[in-house]
Amino acid sequence: MTFQWPTLLFALGVIPALLTLYLVAQRRRRAYAVRFTNLALLEEVVGRRPGFRRHIPPLLFLLSLAALLISLARPTAVIAVPRDQTAVLLVLDVSGSMAAADLQPNRMAAAKGAARQFVETLPRGLQVGLVSFSPPPASTPR
Repeated sequence: MTFQWPTLLFALGVIPALLTLYLVAQRRRRAYAVRFTNLALLEEVVGRRPGFRRHIPPLLFLLSLAALLISLARPTAVIAVPRDQTAVLLVLDVSGSMAAADLQPNRMAAAKGAARQFVETLPRGLQVGLVSFSPPPASTPR
């Protein structure tokens, strides 16, 4: 995987700084609770432990910020996917020379039969095209 703007990934360094600020704020919170003058009232109001659920919103914020910064760096990946598509193009001469009787009944009928037999032996799902052409007659030199 590559990034179109890899320098933007340096902004991910903000996340540990924000995590450190959050941990410092949590330590200060404990220090302010001890300064509370009436400890009996504090136990009734706050309880023993605040629980781990109060840390979920900041954690989700930091994870979403990391995802946002990574997506802004525009990650790209090149994945080779095999394709099962093949095309066959048959080119058939329809000029007057195909009326020659050197093959029975003539060259045109033999070419059509060979093309039909070839197409019937091809696997299903294969694309087949047919192009007919007639070369211009040879010009006489002047």
